[in-house]
Amino acid sequence: MQGLEKSHLHARRSRLLKGLTGSVLEIGVGTGVNFEHYNNSVQVIGIEPSSGMLQLAEKKREKSLAGTRIQLLNVGWEDPTLLQHIATESLDAIVCTLVMCTIPASEKAVVQFSQWLKPHGKLILLEHIQSPRSVPAAFQQFINPLWRQLAGGCNLTRKSDQLAELAGFKILEKSYFKYGISFVEATYQKEVSTFSTL
Repeated sequence: MQGLEKSHLHARRSRLLKGLTGSVLEIGVGTGVNFEHYNNSVQVIGIEPSSGMLQLAEKKREKSLAGTRIQLLNVGWEDPTLLQHIATESLDAIVCTLVMCTIPASEKAVVQFSQWLKPHGKLILLEHIQSPRSVPAAFQQFINPLWRQLAGGCNLTRKSDQLAELAGFKILEKSYFKYGISFVEATYQKEVSTFSTL
C-alpha cells in the first residue's frame, strides 16, 4: 500500500479530513493512517475490530495533532456496546477510508451512519469500488470469492458510493480515480427529508 498511499491517497486523505470539526466517528481505523490529517478541533471516536491493528493505531495517535482527542475502541460498527458512546444524531461526521469493502452488512451500516449523524452531518468516503465498466466488473465478480479469503474479507464488488446515495445522502463532492481498480473520493451530507431504510 505504500506506493498507493504516496501517489494517490495521502493528499486525498488530507483534503477530506483536515477541515473536519466537532464529533467524528472513524470506522475501521486500521493502523491509524488518518490520524495525522485531523486537526485539534475534532473529538474522534475510532473503532477497529482487530486488536493487532489497534495497537499500531495507538502509536500513531500519540504522534498526531489531535492526540488525546482520539478515543480508540476495539469494536466493529455493529457491536451493541458502541451505543454507549454514540447517541442518535450526535455526530458531525463519519469517516470511512478503505473500510467499506470489509465491513459486514454494508447496506445496514450506511443506514446506521445516517441515524448517528446530526442533521446535515457529513459522511466521508475514500473507497475502492466495483468498476463501472462491464468487463472489469465481471472479472471482479469472478475472482471476488478467492480474493475475499486472501485479503482478510476485502470485497472487490462493493458499490459504496451508490449505497450512500440510496440511503438518502446528498453529494457535496465526489470524484473517481483509478489505480489498477476504481476508487471514489466523496463527501456526502445527511438529508433529513430523504432518509431511507434501504
